Order: sequence, then C-alpha cells, then structure tokens
Amino acid sequence: MNSDTTQPNSLVGLLQALRDETTTLLRQEVALAKAEVSENITRAGKNAASVAIGGFIAYAGLIVLLIGLGQLLGIGLNRAGLDPEISQWLAPAIVGIIAAIIGWGMVAKAKRALSPRKLAPRETIESLKDNNQWAQAKLQHSP
Repeated sequence: MNSDTTQPNSLVGLLQALRDETTTLLRQEVALAKAEVSENITRAGKNAASVAIGGFIAYAGLIVLLIGLGQLLGIGLNRAGLDPEISQWLAPAIVGIIAAIIGWGMVAKAKRALSPRKLAPRETIESLKDNNQWAQAKLQHSP
C-alpha cells in the first residue's frame, strides 16, 4: 500500500513541478517578448526619424540640383537645334520624370525595410517553439 501512495504523490509532484516550471517559463517568455518588441519598436522609430530628416535635407538639395539640371538640359536642347520654347518645358519634364522614378525606387526600398515582419520578436517565437517541444517531451516521459 505504501508503493500505491508513493506513485500518486510522485505523479502529483511531477505535475506540480511541470506546472511551476511552465508558469515560470511563460513569465520569462512574456518578459523576453516585451523587451524584444520594445527594442524593435525603438530601433524602427529611430530609423524612421533618420529617414525622415535625411529625406527632407536631401529633398531640398535635390530640388536645387534638379532646377540646375533642367536648365542645363534646356541649354543643350537649344544648342541641338530644338525650338527654345519647346526646350524650356521639355528639359524640366525629362529631369522630373527621371527624379520621380528614382524617388519611387527609394520609397519602395524604405517601405520594405519597415515591414511588420522585421518587427516581429523572432527570438521569442523561436524560444516558444523550443519550449513547446520541451513541454511535450516532459509530458511524454512522465510516468
């Protein structure tokens, strides 16, 4: 009879230990997830601010550069024999189209860098998968 009472007590003890370890593990995982998400959001915020500030400064410089390129292209079109009235509007239009294509490419690249997938707590997700496998192994090896 003593062995009968030992078995349930040891099984109960194992289940209580598993519960306690699982609770502790979940608390640690939640803390890890909070820290990782916070770190990722902070990094994304800093990167977004840098992109915005750099974008405004580059935008001002680009406007001046594009005006100069438009005037230079207009002079080149005049010397190539194009009517001055046509070269006056055609040169800035060509420069504007080229600038718009380059700008679109830069915006697309920045949007990909700020995608939600980059903000996911990858370490926490991997750790949760490992913990799930650990818990399943513990349950399978329980007497």
